Amino acid sequence: MSKNIEAAREFIQGLTKEKTAYPKDIAKRLIKIYSGKNDKRPRPETFKESSFLFIRSYHGDIGLRPFSNIAFWNSPDINISPINNIGAYTTLLEGGKSYSIRCNLHNRGDLMVPYPKVEFFLTDPTLGFNTSVAQQLGVTQMTGLLLPASNGVAEFIYQVPASEAGHKCLFARTWSFSPLDKPFDLFALDPRIDRHIAQKNLNFVPQASPYMFNVVHQPNALETIEFRPMTAMQVMALQHPGLLDFKILELGKSEALAQIKLELANKESGEFSLKGSRGMWEIKSVSKEGMDLDRQAGILKEMDAIVHSVYSEKSSFSDHKKSLEMFRSMNKTVKKTTLQMTMPGFGLEKGQAVGFEIVNTNQVNGQVKGGITIVVTG
Repeated sequence: MSKNIEAAREFIQGLTKEKTAYPKDIAKRLIKIYSGKNDKRPRPETFKESSFLFIRSYHGDIGLRPFSNIAFWNSPDINISPINNIGAYTTLLEGGKSYSIRCNLHNRGDLMVPYPKVEFFLTDPTLGFNTSVAQQLGVTQMTGLLLPASNGVAEFIYQVPASEAGHKCLFARTWSFSPLDKPFDLFALDPRIDRHIAQKNLNFVPQASPYMFNVVHQPNALETIEFRPMTAMQVMALQHPGLLDFKILELGKSEALAQIKLELANKESGEFSLKGSRGMWEIKSVSKEGMDLDRQAGILKEMDAIVHSVYSEKSSFSDHKKSLEMFRSMNKTVKKTTLQMTMPGFGLEKGQAVGFEIVNTNQVNGQVKGGITIVVTG
């Protein structure tokens, strides 16, 4: 190694050491400056040399992950509407029409994000999701700078082909390469553990009509599907413009939900069983492919710990490369199973509506994996 290269290397090492020590040294100095008895000035916060890009999964979301026991499939930041009627939000798409897909982006970091990117994935109503079974609509970007402590909007225009008409679920995933602020997994689309991802899975469905949805799961899986009634207040809290046309009724502990029957409509290779009782259905998939349940449980538990550690600023994702690689490997081989149910007759009259949720829980780790909100109309 030449003397010049060696000197440059030592100089860079010195700068790195000073950079690491700087925040600690400044913090000590600030404590002394602002520690006087009569000094009531607010102490300045430490500057973090990073952005904090996220899409909200629920009202009040500030990007902290992981979370649990929160309905995350109705992101307030994703809206779809016909381009000739922007305020008429919908997830029921008509073939041949053009729609505006808008996604709000937030930055809670100290660095601005120039032109943050957003990609959209469209699918039939789905519980759980993965890019390997997704249709990517395309990529767009916010036209401007996303400043610290601010938000902005990225828009994508989509003309619906006839083959994609009907009830849909939409995923959005955002990222930036400069500054580096991106999802940590290429395949998994899980808003519960990744702030860069959000989902809109809300459908208006007439009573006593058939409804089909997909379950994306591991080749070896043990999961449950539950139908949970929503109160009128919970339905109104969705703040969907389409609700203005209906009188929302209380569903309460409806016996109608307990009578819902699920049927297997289509599945991939492997053994799949479906067993139900009073609104709770157990699904089990057995295959020679993929990881066994114990191995999955260990990886999922470790992933929750990693995400919590990173967001607590105790580590970075680069410190967990081996564990992340196992998580990515697990998500490469998912399967998609299609189920069909017939919407019960709730006795609704024209102009009336009730709501319930289809909730999918992974029994391997006890976490909610996905959900669909259904507004049943008379």
